[in-house]
Amino acid sequence: MKRTARYESRPLNRGKRRLLLDLLDAFSRVKDLALSSLGRVTSWDYLDNPRALRDAMKSRYTPGVPVHLQDQAVFDAVATMRRFVDSCLARAHAKGRVFQRFDGVKRRYAFWLLKRYGHIGAVLRGEAPVPEHFVIAPAERKAVVRFVRRLIRNSLGSPPRMRSHRSMTLDSTLYRVFDHQGRAYVAIASLTKGKRLVLPLRGQGAIHGNIRVVWDPMRGTAVVHMPYEVRVPRKPAAAPAMAVDAGITEVLATNTGEKLGHGYGKLLERLTEQTTKTGKARNTLHQLAKKADATGDIAKASRIRRHNLGGKKLRKRHVQGEAAVKTLVGTAVRQALRTRPAAMVVEDLTHLRGRTKNRKLSRIVSRWARSVLRERLEFRTEAGGSRLETVNAAYTSQTCPVPTCGYVHKDNRHGDRFHCLHCGWDGDADVVAAMNLLSRRDDPELHLGTPKEQVKAILDARFRRRKETP
Repeated sequence: MKRTARYESRPLNRGKRRLLLDLLDAFSRVKDLALSSLGRVTSWDYLDNPRALRDAMKSRYTPGVPVHLQDQAVFDAVATMRRFVDSCLARAHAKGRVFQRFDGVKRRYAFWLLKRYGHIGAVLRGEAPVPEHFVIAPAERKAVVRFVRRLIRNSLGSPPRMRSHRSMTLDSTLYRVFDHQGRAYVAIASLTKGKRLVLPLRGQGAIHGNIRVVWDPMRGTAVVHMPYEVRVPRKPAAAPAMAVDAGITEVLATNTGEKLGHGYGKLLERLTEQTTKTGKARNTLHQLAKKADATGDIAKASRIRRHNLGGKKLRKRHVQGEAAVKTLVGTAVRQALRTRPAAMVVEDLTHLRGRTKNRKLSRIVSRWARSVLRERLEFRTEAGGSRLETVNAAYTSQTCPVPTCGYVHKDNRHGDRFHCLHCGWDGDADVVAAMNLLSRRDDPELHLGTPKEQVKAILDARFRRRKETP
């Protein structure tokens, strides 16, 4: 299991800050150049062979920047693009839908296509690569390619580009760690040949391998991120499988009726109202500054921008709010896994983008720490000997959990309460969702990639059969 250790430097003086920012800017320019090349699907063969991209880009390197640093920027761009493609496949539930759609040699060919980034790029170009180790008819290849291409294109967004120049990756040849008078330092390569930028660190730490240096503009420091392997002792599970549903009022609701992370909704609402109020006030001040510029009162506009439109307090408030959310999420996950269940069943959180019918609710959902929740669940389940399983969550909060009923209707749920319109069963909507998530763990028909329309049809058919059968 990979974790990341963070070592913060002491506040940098103006000279070191300028050198570091110039270095980050040079690194980011090369990385953005590589990302622009990888944004075309014709270049996705390079994702399987990063060294070939490095060799092809050497003629476009920036003079005066260490060549090895630019190599690291190219490799970092490849890693970023790989994560982008993987996220597109995950959003499309590509493997699950392929498994559901095809069988036999077609299924094997589809999984062979999804195994390499170059093959995925060829599919998006409309090509049908020929496999070497098995035989498949041309008509079958074209049918599989058409389905996979349509599947990926529907989830493919804009390719990543460099929006901020605040981080860079370094291997062991680009930095050196040493101690002097009881204080640790890391000396990294700079834009000046033969000279290194020395960063004084807070505390001590064993820094080795590939690292990432991140600039923190709010604190005026550099943070060294070092990934390392965590060896977790394997422990047998002590409890049966359980399911949790992520909510807004509380962090998690379990299938046993337990609600964890109380106060989560109030915290999100407070942060949302604070952000909205601050944004409106800053917009008003921006308009006043623009009006002062238009009337020629440059001094007034300058005072407004300097004393009322700074970003230091705003960033600090944002960091504090995010830290509070992460703390509450981590505590809830730890409490949910205290019994070490055999499996933890969850929904796929990647489809939640903060867009709901209610604008206020949309802002609250957008503050969900989805990545933190997923990361905490992955770490805690592996540490406790549990398996993390993701299931299809369509209509889980609208389906009656009673095995003899199973009625599905949007009016079954009213806010946080659930009341079945057919059998009258009453309960908490989030708990009902967790109960249905657990029941779908072994459902042979409802796979992770099953479209929600098909899920609704299957659930309705089951309900009709129960009514017709004595």
